[in-house]
Amino acid sequence: MAILILRIPSFSVLDLVGKDAAAILHNLTSNEIKSLVVGGPGVETFITNVKGKCIGHVLAFRTEEGYRLIGAAGQSDAIAQQMDRYTIREDATPQVLDDQFDACLVVNGNRCEVLSYQQIGAGDVQLHAYGVPWFGSDEARGGMLILSTKAHHLSWDTLAETLSHAGVLQASDAFAALDGTSANTHFHALRIAAAYPWFGIDFDDSHLPQEVNREPETISFKKGCYLGQETIARLDALGQVQKKLVQWSIENLPEGCLPEVDTKLFADGEKLVGRLTSIAQEILLDQENGRTLAIGFARRSHFELGATATGMVAEHPFVAKVERA
Repeated sequence: MAILILRIPSFSVLDLVGKDAAAILHNLTSNEIKSLVVGGPGVETFITNVKGKCIGHVLAFRTEEGYRLIGAAGQSDAIAQQMDRYTIREDATPQVLDDQFDACLVVNGNRCEVLSYQQIGAGDVQLHAYGVPWFGSDEARGGMLILSTKAHHLSWDTLAETLSHAGVLQASDAFAALDGTSANTHFHALRIAAAYPWFGIDFDDSHLPQEVNREPETISFKKGCYLGQETIARLDALGQVQKKLVQWSIENLPEGCLPEVDTKLFADGEKLVGRLTSIAQEILLDQENGRTLAIGFARRSHFELGATATGMVAEHPFVAKVERA
């Protein structure tokens, strides 16, 4: 299987350290984090505010000093401010580390478990490797996020050698190494194909967790009280969310055209039923480009798999169908 190694400019990386880190993070996050162990698997979770809205969407891992949170770029400052706001006498300090790491993603054949952590490397080259859920698992793809300190900026050769030494790459593997715009394009195309929403692109702090449509992965309804928990629990009990993110497949496009972000979708002529937030041509690792896929909001009338709507691109109508609901 072809393997991609993508250099991505930045992610949010924030450490919460101190003896009370577990108590503070527990009070601000939608998933169970107190049971995490050092070196063990992490969880996907939302950081929520008092209204139950999404301040952040991260992967959380236990560390010797507290917790590490990793997610889409641009979240760390808001999360740190939220932590400071609700820390009074507790020993818990957020540390924004976005600028201290270089990041790359290894997209391969499920050689690492989702939400796993391991430290790999030898000598001065020590890398933090996290199994990430951003590319899904139903298409024989696994994703590994590699963080290295900027003090040890790695060449492609050194990175490949380190990954080979750790068993992430095999001698027989063929891989493509991409950076810049090409790497970013591939990254978003792969996570859109996996129907994985991205904070700051598909949703933001105006949205509720249930609207992001990842409840099983991100919300514990047994963990007890946390900020915004009442709103989230009420929505779960009443089932009243009016919109949510789904994956759309796009058909009947003019050749060479993709819909723009924020393209509206309609049913029955004029009824607004959806809005596209991410659009990409599917990238098949061993083949040519595949379908046109998108992530976007659907109204309640279009929550069902296979529901259809229409949109416009370059004055031509296209058909959008709910691929994953």
